[in-house]
Amino acid sequence: MAATGYPQYIYLLAGAAEDEADPRVRAAIVFAHERLSLAQKSPRWAAGLSLLCPGCGHLYLGQRSAGLGFLASTVVLLGSGLGLAASSGIADDPAGEPHFKNARGPVGLELLFAAQNLWMYSIFAAYRDARIAREDRGYRYPSSDESLATLVSAPFRPSVLRRPWFWAGLPLMFGGALALTWFADRPLFDRDHRSLSDGKGVRFMGGRFGTLPGASLAEAYFAALFLPVGVGEEALFRGVLQPSLSESLGPWGGWVAASLIFGAVHIGNFLGPERESTGSELRKAALAIPFITMVGSYLGFVSLKTHRQLATSVALHFWYDFLLGTASFVADPDNQPFVVRLALPI
Repeated sequence: MAATGYPQYIYLLAGAAEDEADPRVRAAIVFAHERLSLAQKSPRWAAGLSLLCPGCGHLYLGQRSAGLGFLASTVVLLGSGLGLAASSGIADDPAGEPHFKNARGPVGLELLFAAQNLWMYSIFAAYRDARIAREDRGYRYPSSDESLATLVSAPFRPSVLRRPWFWAGLPLMFGGALALTWFADRPLFDRDHRSLSDGKGVRFMGGRFGTLPGASLAEAYFAALFLPVGVGEEALFRGVLQPSLSESLGPWGGWVAASLIFGAVHIGNFLGPERESTGSELRKAALAIPFITMVGSYLGFVSLKTHRQLATSVALHFWYDFLLGTASFVADPDNQPFVVRLALPI
């Protein structure tokens, strides 16, 4: 059945459902009507509407429950995160070091990251559902059909972690980031500050803990912070942007373009309003952005080599961020998001 013939079948099915007396047959007709109606929707329109408003792409597809769920969840996470962050109090310890008085600020940051990346995932989910409904008619290249559960569990599934693209690529990504940090941000290593090995414990969400329990809490915080990032960014860049650009630029052109965009959007990590535009920060950005672009290009290459699936790139992204966060924590435990300041990894 050609896609151009769908509208007449949709019209016939709508009338047949009204006239059918058997409830089982009527339910089957309604299901077929919904599937054919969904197959008429544009994946790019679905993704674009979700970019403007989380869940709006699903509403466009006629998936009302999913659309309202994405919209409500994102609004609740965003509102709660902003409220907690705005109400967080900051105090100074006897040494004059600022820290959060309570858990509101660090938890607020977690919720804001979750809201941002749920929004990103909603764009992918609408694009994915529209592509699946069309059975990729009109598209030259396949795209990911993975569910949220598949992507969230990817960093912890042995079947993913034993893939050569993961265990060979992660050390190179992480080692390169550490080497670049050493070269671009020597003060992180040279300045006079305490490290985790000094035995003075860990300040965490307004409290102070011994080194071992404090480090355990810090690792749990990083896991909750970076898992949504790995899922959301991979879903958007490798799940939507790269396959969409590949349709017009070819698979390798789409890969290059998506990688460049991935690097460009991370400029805010170094030149955002919370950072001073000093020569040091500009130099750091000039070194880091090309490296981040290379990381993004490897993640995109892995997606191509794993049949455009996202599980391996999500696992790589999560563990890369998690290990960099851990390294920063070990080097400078007081310059962390659960204390008061956020040192963003490369």
